[in-house]
Amino acid sequence: MNQNPVEACPRFGSIQHVRPKAILIGATSPKKRFGGEEKSGFRRLDQLAVDECDPAELKPALLEQLVDGFYCDSCGVGFVASGLVRGSDRLAQ
Repeated sequence: MNQNPVEACPRFGSIQHVRPKAILIGATSPKKRFGGEEKSGFRRLDQLAVDECDPAELKPALLEQLVDGFYCDSCGVGFVASGLVRGSDRLAQ
């Protein structure tokens, strides 16, 4: 699974209850799905999609939606390393 050291929970700032976990992310972001337009009223079910990630950090095709991430047993938040996401820190709940 994840070869990187465990990262701190974004809510608690601690690694005490954090463990590595495979996380399923979205296939495409709303921006790509709707041709770059934001749709009012659209509810995003995922918080991160494949096209928002650094391609070098993804698994080969058919498995690219499963990323190595982390899960905090204390607060129930799944998250990924910031290096996976292009340009910012994001959560994948």
